[in-house]
Amino acid sequence: MKNTFLKRVISSALALSLAASCGLTAFAAESGNQVTDLSAEVIDASNRENAYSNYVKKHADAARPQKEVIINGADFVKFGDGAVITKETVDGEPNVMKWANQVGTVDFKVNVPETGWYNIEAKYEALNNEAGGNTTSVEFALLIDGVCPYTTASRITLPKRWVNKTEIQQDVRGNDIRPGQIAVECWQVSPFKDTDGLRNEALGFYIEAGEHTFTLQSQKAQFALAYMKLFNETKPAPYVAPDANEIQNSHAERILLEGENATYKSDRTLFPTADRNSYLTSSANGQSPTKTRYNTIGKDNWNKATQAATWEVDITTAGCYKIGIRAKQDSMRGMYSNRRLYIDGVVPCAECEQLKFYYDTSWQLTVPSIGEEPMFFYLDAGKHTITLEAVPGEIGEIMGDIDEIVYQVNSYYRQIRAITGPNPDEYNNYDIKGSIPGILDRFKEYSESLRAQMKKIEKLSGTGGTEAVTLDKLAIVLDKCVSKADRIPNMMSQIKDNVTSVSSWVNQYREQPLEVDMIEVLTDDQEFTECDEGFFKSLGYGFKAFIGSFFEDYNSLAEDDEEAMICWTSLGRDNATVIQTLINNDYNPTAKTKVNLKLVQGGIIEATFAGKGPDLALFMGGDFPIQLAARDVLVNLKKFDDYDEVMKRFAPQAGVLYEYNGGCYGLPVSQTFPMLFYRSDVLSQYGIDPKTDLNTWENLLKVLPTLQRNYMEVGLILPVGSVISPVTEAGNTFASMLLQKGVNYYSDNLDKTNFDTQEAIDSFDAWTKFYTTYSFEQTYDAFTRFRQGDMPVLIQNYTFFNQLTVAAPEIKGCWSFQPIPGTKQEDGSINHASCSVGSAALIFSKLDEDKQKDAWEFIKWFTSDETMTSYGNDIESIVGTMGRFDTANLNALEQLSWTTNEVSLLKNQMLSQVEIPVIPASYGVTRGLINAFREVVNNAENARDTLFWYNKDINDEITRKREDLGLNS
Repeated sequence: MKNTFLKRVISSALALSLAASCGLTAFAAESGNQVTDLSAEVIDASNRENAYSNYVKKHADAARPQKEVIINGADFVKFGDGAVITKETVDGEPNVMKWANQVGTVDFKVNVPETGWYNIEAKYEALNNEAGGNTTSVEFALLIDGVCPYTTASRITLPKRWVNKTEIQQDVRGNDIRPGQIAVECWQVSPFKDTDGLRNEALGFYIEAGEHTFTLQSQKAQFALAYMKLFNETKPAPYVAPDANEIQNSHAERILLEGENATYKSDRTLFPTADRNSYLTSSANGQSPTKTRYNTIGKDNWNKATQAATWEVDITTAGCYKIGIRAKQDSMRGMYSNRRLYIDGVVPCAECEQLKFYYDTSWQLTVPSIGEEPMFFYLDAGKHTITLEAVPGEIGEIMGDIDEIVYQVNSYYRQIRAITGPNPDEYNNYDIKGSIPGILDRFKEYSESLRAQMKKIEKLSGTGGTEAVTLDKLAIVLDKCVSKADRIPNMMSQIKDNVTSVSSWVNQYREQPLEVDMIEVLTDDQEFTECDEGFFKSLGYGFKAFIGSFFEDYNSLAEDDEEAMICWTSLGRDNATVIQTLINNDYNPTAKTKVNLKLVQGGIIEATFAGKGPDLALFMGGDFPIQLAARDVLVNLKKFDDYDEVMKRFAPQAGVLYEYNGGCYGLPVSQTFPMLFYRSDVLSQYGIDPKTDLNTWENLLKVLPTLQRNYMEVGLILPVGSVISPVTEAGNTFASMLLQKGVNYYSDNLDKTNFDTQEAIDSFDAWTKFYTTYSFEQTYDAFTRFRQGDMPVLIQNYTFFNQLTVAAPEIKGCWSFQPIPGTKQEDGSINHASCSVGSAALIFSKLDEDKQKDAWEFIKWFTSDETMTSYGNDIESIVGTMGRFDTANLNALEQLSWTTNEVSLLKNQMLSQVEIPVIPASYGVTRGLINAFREVVNNAENARDTLFWYNKDINDEITRKREDLGLNS
């Protein structure tokens, strides 16, 4: 403990010394860091005040005016910040506002006659761009008189309308081909809803009487607006059964709606899905035990609040109808999913606000009912719509309350850690109770609240609590803290582990997954289709599936065609299936030479030299492209006339990773680069502004003492992994610092390194000092440390965003990202350069000239704006935000599910990248640098001398490799 404390004091002193040498001795005093109030109450007030739940509680007693206020879209008073807005007629709707791009703001003047609580509804048409992209929903922030009322209002979402691009077709093997999803432009009416999945009702706004300015601030707002309406939602009345004679006298043909044939959806993720587990599964193409049948909709893709699917039903005879839904929820054991039922866009009765679909591994029939009696709904002859919308139900507010507890306990955890350090001395009395006033009362309150929420969950699920036992475990730990306050420092790991467990549990059980097989609309004299499987039929179906598995080639992604070019990829099966579907639908029908995709895991070099390799390959990264190019088995893409034009799709230096001996042997497909992630809620407590205090390495060192005094860390890209990469990792700190000084790794002809320059020595010294002088950690769990807040500044590849968004909902709105720290240049600008890693599309030289041209056309198509956008959105729709595609295509990046601000930050970093060439001896360079790093950090060697000696070995390896390949002749 004493050594650790002494080390931190020394590191803080050194950092302050550096600040003083830069003329910044007054930094701490000026920022007020010495007098920051770190009590949990202050933290709560500053970071959670703008939560929607608090906003609702604050205005719970507000009046609900019944008078509506219409705000015509064409009545905007001004627009700016790059918005392209006009007044015109759109799809037959005259005099509307058309917002033709995705940036800027627009203002409306609104006269509100009565103070109170209002919902807001919009009539809008989501617009596609010229390429058919802009595949995300309409997104914008709503500001009232220049202020966003609460955090959820900063991301208002209006959904697009998605339809199947084609009917479900079959390939030559008899397997269904999943249709693509396209957005159709049409007018829709929708209230502003809570997409966080915490509340069933539409978002509300407290507005005082008088004139106000409503500002729509674009996140991705490309749409036409007819009007916005201030109103108050009317709750549907309880169900009233039609007259018994009317029910009994209703007769019509059975109506069956296949789930996969939904007329339209609110989200592109609601595409047809496949179920081969049961012979009962209904399908227009007939169920098969061996073939792929896209015969359902939903599964885990239909799990978020506000996602909706709509089926159109043609009623030939007016009368009273009952509705049965064959569905399955097999993801959340002990719980149920919720759906709101609309008929013709209206919830017919209060009981349809929340239909419950309970956990079961088999198909279940759910019928809107009162007790045992099904509800009947009168439908006129003609076309009607039936819509199922995912809603949180009672569990939503419970999860919101648990999120709040998790956040608050984490806040206290950081305060305890700031007192005790990461490794508390079990014999030291830290007086946590006296140092953090009110902590025991709050822990008792949280414990009681957790148990109250657990009882609610038990009541909802009808179980004995096994599904929510995670909450009880955290409550027990908090009880121990209250009863044995002097032992709190020794229970920090228990607090941390149980908070993590609760967060993971909440993340899983807040979802609303559901798979729908079919919907039946029947009259009283008809019975719903049976859902119980017959034993012998089920046995026979399973036997056929078993026998078929010996003969069916489930790894084949395309039909056999001797003339087709063979393309290999080593991605996962979901990714490969998406690619093959795109090829089948969009490329092969018009291509001179078709392409068949094969899913192959590794062995491409060996297969190529054995004469059994592919004609093309996708997503080839690391040093594979250069190793293959050095052995003359790839086509130099610079030979094609339009090469320079095609490369404009990517960042200026993206192709450097695939260049060898004057040629380029790969077309960029993916590109991953670093960003600086920060916890805004934590940093604000210490007066740290990320945009100015973390924008350079120099400024980062100035705020380091403040963080380390409170036992918080800064995380850099990990310098040492279990396996040394053959190429430089994206965002490597030494590489970033060197590149920002205008020096790359190698000489112009790539025959030696530049590690003997003063810039390299200074960069290597600064890199190692982070670990020797400032005690940075060489290994850490980035996600857990950032989530807990004890590592509030972190440099990671930008795809870290995906993990945080999905797996850490309790800190939503409490973090952001920006370009990595840079180096100030002589002209005052800041250079944020770093290096990337990526993957490419390759063409193998075994093809003849004509086929090489055909292969070039294919990889041009695959890396085009349209295909990269479709691939990225399709794969995200299957695996969720966690699988968001790290495309190398600049325009495609804008069409993925990033907001305008996020895209701007990413492109700024992307365009700042300076790539480090990959050479045949790259493995020796990374190995030598890591060994030099270890010598300095672990063995206290001199940085300059160590780099000098290891650089000799590195250059010797480069020379040897060049001689082997005949590059020095």
